Amino acid sequence: MTEFNDRIIEEFRARNGRVDSAGFGSNLILLHTRGSRTGLERVNPALSLKDGDGWLVVASAKGAARDPAWAVNLRAHPQATIEAPIDGEIHTISVRAEELAGEEYEPAFSRFVKRSAAFTTYRQRAGRRLPVIRLTPHTHTERSAQLPAPGGIAAEDPQRDITVRRPGTDESLPHYGVVGDNYTMLLGREDTDGRYALIDMHVPPGGGPPPHRHDFEEMFFVLEGRIDVTFRGETTTISAGEVVNIPARSPHFFHNSSQADARMLCMVSPPGLDEYFSQWGQPLPSRTSVPTLSPAEMEATLDSAIQLGPRYAIENLPTD
Repeated sequence: MTEFNDRIIEEFRARNGRVDSAGFGSNLILLHTRGSRTGLERVNPALSLKDGDGWLVVASAKGAARDPAWAVNLRAHPQATIEAPIDGEIHTISVRAEELAGEEYEPAFSRFVKRSAAFTTYRQRAGRRLPVIRLTPHTHTERSAQLPAPGGIAAEDPQRDITVRRPGTDESLPHYGVVGDNYTMLLGREDTDGRYALIDMHVPPGGGPPPHRHDFEEMFFVLEGRIDVTFRGETTTISAGEVVNIPARSPHFFHNSSQADARMLCMVSPPGLDEYFSQWGQPLPSRTSVPTLSPAEMEATLDSAIQLGPRYAIENLPTD
């Protein structure tokens, strides 16, 4: 199944979300879930049906006796990410999973049977109720709607707990070499309920990305050294203890023009930049390790970054 899934995922990404193998067409999504036991990211293709602004998926496992791992993962960690084809392009979307029950279940399952009679066979073969799961996108409106009238806040989620990261001593954190820098992933959407991500950036002399822009807010808090931030063609130096916020969709880049290492915290809202780096960055052993790539490897890496950018609402710009 892993080899089959890998082929489907490759075709999905190569053809902007269309998979003609096995007759899937444009009805597939890629589910990014968090392992219920390991916490590691898992990616699985799943047949989906549109449901208003969201999607429905059914955990059939082709009639296996047990629910597929991705369904188990969603029960443990309902915050997830999907890659979905929209208007001929792949979009990466933060969603919350909800398993349908009661009167909602049968009408939803019947939609899958109408799409393919195989689902009736799968249910008979499995001898279990095939879970139907609704994937609802996170929006600022949705989050605002969770708040009651002024004077109070919504009830807490007892399933959530504090998250502690110690980048100075915990080398098990993910470190990725990106354009000569070293980025350590501290907090992701699973830790923040899809609200923001936090990255610890080690930027050696000469480090920093080429010009780009993205559809999310980005903030840098410089901890050590200094960086030059170029925003709409004007450069500002940000030193240790200072903060800069980059408005969404605005052209910018940063560069360490000094002779000393710089270190800063990068917060993005909503998350996604951290996941983007993990897709093409070079895994590194520690927070301050320096990435080592040959010119050919660097060129291939940058090509991957450019190709993946649109999936994460990132546009790499000409360097002039």
